Amino acid sequence: MAYWLDQFHIFLLILLRVSALLIVAPIFGHRLLLGRAKIGLAAMISFVLLPLLAARGPVVPPSLLPYALMMVREVIMGLALGFAVLLLFVGVQFAGQLAGLEMGFGIINVIDPQSQEEVSLIGQFLNTLAILTVLVTDGHHLILRGLCASFDIVPLGAVHLRPPMMAELLALSGQVFVIAVKISAPVLVTLLLITVALGVLARTVPQMNVFMVGFPVQVAAGLVVLLASMPLFQVLLRQLWTDLERNFMTLVALFA
Repeated sequence: MAYWLDQFHIFLLILLRVSALLIVAPIFGHRLLLGRAKIGLAAMISFVLLPLLAARGPVVPPSLLPYALMMVREVIMGLALGFAVLLLFVGVQFAGQLAGLEMGFGIINVIDPQSQEEVSLIGQFLNTLAILTVLVTDGHHLILRGLCASFDIVPLGAVHLRPPMMAELLALSGQVFVIAVKISAPVLVTLLLITVALGVLARTVPQMNVFMVGFPVQVAAGLVVLLASMPLFQVLLRQLWTDLERNFMTLVALFA
């Protein structure tokens, strides 16, 4: 009984870190997935990792309070790692929101099933396209590989919460705006040039209703440039996904 009780404690700690990451991660934690499927996936991954980690499992504290703190630290680490992955897709969605706002789609919103909030139509399109691209290129394997590697760098029960970890999360949060500007730059620059040209045209031909002419021009030009920049979006997304792997492992090391 003592042996099986120790195995249960190790399995519980693994399950807490795995499930916390999968809940926040954008692909595995999507709201459209059934809750039973998420629980089953987390339990399956934990069962696979259990034989690999049982030999070097932690020493379970005899009292309840230290054991509860150990479980809380495992949950915090899983949430932080999943949040680091989520920030990339937040940047992609924010880029679509910027582009849609400049194109005149600011009042056309849809419900995002992930956050249950209204988001831009272009933002939801780019977010869905990014998720499909990551799935097609087996990018979700990076999340699973990083999760497995986290147990080698930070063993069970050895999670430490330090200020550099929060600084790294804040730095990754700041990269959301950089990602959004990089992705939406072709549309923003094109619409800026069109706005300048319409302003010059309004000064040259005052009798022309620039608003009635400019709105369909901005929508058409924005959609054309958005479609034309899809290859660039794919290249940039692969580069960002590669950078995410480095940032992910850096964040894991800060918990050691």
